[in-house]
Amino acid sequence: MCHAFPMFKVIGCLAVLLLSSCNSTNRMLKARPLKLSAFFEQPAQVIDSRKKLPFHKIWMTPDKELEALVVKKTELYIAPATTQHLRPVKKALMRKEIAVGSIDRREEALAHLLKDEFAKAFTKSPHPRYRIVEQPGPNSLTLELALVELNPTSPKGNVVKTAMEFVVGPLALLGGYFTIGNIAIEGKVRDSETGKLFFQFADNESDKLTFLCLRDFKPYGHSAHAIHQWAGQFELMTRTPVGQTIKDTHFFTLMPY
Repeated sequence: MCHAFPMFKVIGCLAVLLLSSCNSTNRMLKARPLKLSAFFEQPAQVIDSRKKLPFHKIWMTPDKELEALVVKKTELYIAPATTQHLRPVKKALMRKEIAVGSIDRREEALAHLLKDEFAKAFTKSPHPRYRIVEQPGPNSLTLELALVELNPTSPKGNVVKTAMEFVVGPLALLGGYFTIGNIAIEGKVRDSETGKLFFQFADNESDKLTFLCLRDFKPYGHSAHAIHQWAGQFELMTRTPVGQTIKDTHFFTLMPY
């Protein structure tokens, strides 16, 4: 029973945070917004959208004629996600694990997953605003996606951190700074017929704070989960009236998988 005490203490702390946190607290503790890549157009006109949408930054066209045209579209073509603007791995621990072969580079696989998950969000939605199509056409919009950061989780580091949690308790969570990864994406929506840019978004997600989660022991487990959540958030945004708030995900999770 003495080994269980740190676990209950951590879970209790997280539960208190969940019950007492507000949107501003969640924004403060989540991953920070990143500098936009060259993929993102009109960076000087970007808006901080965190109070209303689950994305750090957005841009929307001021062209009312284009807006009126886009409203009539009922199809969505999702282009293959690009890794052209992907930045190098930042953390020394992850770079070392990649160098020795304990972590594989899976940028292209995650880029494919990015496209697939965004498509699935619409095909599985009970009330999708758009029908997914294989080719752009006169009745479609085109969604372009870019993977701009992909820093893997350190499974070996998290094994050590998890073991330390049973010894020193919640203080071991501080070691997570060195083991957590992150993933960042940018997206653009164009009118497929004219090619005119209508909407853009950018977001960054880091590994969620956990006590024990299987994703901590998979290099890209948290990243794949973030992609799944982004896809659902984007699909929901397309059918949510302008001005309504879409809540962001929490900075922590109590789920074990």
